[in-house]
Amino acid sequence: MGMPEYDVFIAGGAIAGPVAAKFCAKQGLKTLLVEKAKVPRDKTCSGIQFPYFEKIIGDPIPPDRLCRNTLSKVEIHFPNGKVTQVGFPMLSFMRSTFDEWLCRLAQAYGAEFRDGCSFKSCEESASGALIHLEAGGKHETIRARYVVDATGMRAVIRRQLRGAEGFQRGGTGATLNYYFTADGDLQPDTLYQFWNLEFNDAMFAWVYNKTLPDGQDYWVVGTGYEKDIYLHLDRFFAHVQNLYHLKNVNIVKKEGYSASMSLLDERRIWLGERNFLMTGDAAGLIDVTRGVGMDAAALSGRLAAKAIGLAARESRPVGETYARLMKDLVAQTRKNQHSGVQSCATNAALQTYLDKGMLRMGLRMFFQNRLNRLRSGEHQVMLP
Repeated sequence: MGMPEYDVFIAGGAIAGPVAAKFCAKQGLKTLLVEKAKVPRDKTCSGIQFPYFEKIIGDPIPPDRLCRNTLSKVEIHFPNGKVTQVGFPMLSFMRSTFDEWLCRLAQAYGAEFRDGCSFKSCEESASGALIHLEAGGKHETIRARYVVDATGMRAVIRRQLRGAEGFQRGGTGATLNYYFTADGDLQPDTLYQFWNLEFNDAMFAWVYNKTLPDGQDYWVVGTGYEKDIYLHLDRFFAHVQNLYHLKNVNIVKKEGYSASMSLLDERRIWLGERNFLMTGDAAGLIDVTRGVGMDAAALSGRLAAKAIGLAARESRPVGETYARLMKDLVAQTRKNQHSGVQSCATNAALQTYLDKGMLRMGLRMFFQNRLNRLRSGEHQVMLP
């Protein structure tokens, strides 16, 4: 038997990878999607998204992949102590079972999916790339015309092509969540946001409920910080316990992550070269100002698939097509890259930043959310 050949090889079974695989397979492209872990697997993430997320994916999320509790309100705590509530529907899920569904969805559309399969290295060939894989201690080499990196902030294919450019030595801060049970005054339909530099120096600290399809009921409290993450989360958690009169508190799980991709380096955003396309976090589409990234990951995966389809059918340069399709999303991410909470040195400065931006952001969300209902999946505008 000869070497297995594919039109598209995709590494990474989180959000961008399965979405890209689905839309590649829909176009009749022979597609291989690999994920190094066995699914379902744990993933540190809020698992909260705007309703337009389903339009980008192109399929409704099954009820058994969503949390039982519906998040419909945001309660915002400002640095000056003021509190406001805003009604806004959200999708909520656990990334372990949701990401597995996305991979199976791609499979249902015709993509080949392998979990427990690791990308090891690749090399360019006359017809695309030779990709070396490992699964169960066995090695295999395949050939693919197009390669998509959807492996997240550590971006294994990008690092092979680009080295350390766009990265830095050591971490860029950490994110940490505690899952806990408690009695008290927190409401399961509310996402709580606390804007305070004592709690989070990049965006807001958070609290929300996760009632899983199997009936397990957790609260999640979390934050991000450049250093001393446990100190800041414990300080925030103590504040939440006091404010909402929490009793019988029991932490059942802790999860977190840190990444080496530089948030301020202009070279962080890179969409790839030749027949290699970067998507999601691997492309540097990390936007701490927005505080969400799954929607951008899904959109980049969908647009990568569109670019590949156009290139395969019409002999267009795939990189140029992908860059054109991604123009608005990249511009929004770059605009936010050097603004936001990280530009505030004090809570007073943060309050001024929020006073200037909240009304504008609220109006933008109001109108863009309604316009998104009319836009196609590949033309969704990211919120907020």
